[in-house]
Amino acid sequence: MSAQLLRAGNLGEMICAEFDKAARFSADPREVSRLATQAVSHLLLLRARRTLMSPALCSVHRANFPQFN
Repeated sequence: MSAQLLRAGNLGEMICAEFDKAARFSADPREVSRLATQAVSHLLLLRARRTLMSPALCSVHRANFPQFN
């Protein structure tokens, strides 16, 4: 799954695409669900890390909480 789909903000399409990908690797519904869930979680965590670590947010944090600098 590319990061472009995450930028588009269409979470439902991303989840469907990951389930489709996972279904290619296994016929077992539990395994498909597990694989797709792991992939979606991984992508969302990556996006959260990028968002939370953005320089703009870091500078706001430093300005609001000088005691932690």
